[in-house]
Amino acid sequence: MIQRGITFSADLKIGINCVIGAHSIIGRQVILGDNVRIGRYAFLEKISVDKNSTIELGVICTGSGKGRIQIGRESYIGIRNILDWSDDITIGNFVHIAGSSTSLWTHSSAQKCLNSSLLDDKHKRYRPTSPIIIEDNVYIGGNCTIYPGVTIHHHSIISPNTAVTKDIESYKLVGGVPGKVIKQL
Repeated sequence: MIQRGITFSADLKIGINCVIGAHSIIGRQVILGDNVRIGRYAFLEKISVDKNSTIELGVICTGSGKGRIQIGRESYIGIRNILDWSDDITIGNFVHIAGSSTSLWTHSSAQKCLNSSLLDDKHKRYRPTSPIIIEDNVYIGGNCTIYPGVTIHHHSIISPNTAVTKDIESYKLVGGVPGKVIKQL
């Protein structure tokens, strides 16, 4: 079911029984598996979503680079979250990323500021990127920030309002700024 006011790229690949919410923009290099649900006002680009997954209202896929986003089956991306494809993001199966305002950033502009680099610097000398990997069976609470180069291993929980700056081992509950292990699961 495709609702009103949707913009599609010519290269969209879409499975059966998908629902795309009103006023969404489905940009280039989007692949949607069977039974995928996309909420209203979503902006998707350079993303593959496996079967039975949901991307909620206002999710934004953005970036500048050669990365892609890959989301496994039975996964959930909550409202108004941001996924940065400046480098690769891999999200496993049965992952829930709560909304709102959780961001996965694969780049940092800190060095651009510190080195007075122009915004339109085509060389990206001061804008390093690094992939993010979220393995299967992970829960990430709302208002979290996941930084470049982080791997969150399977069966982990990230509490709301956490800044994840380093890898998280399996079976850990992590919270805080920066994120620290609270307990073993």
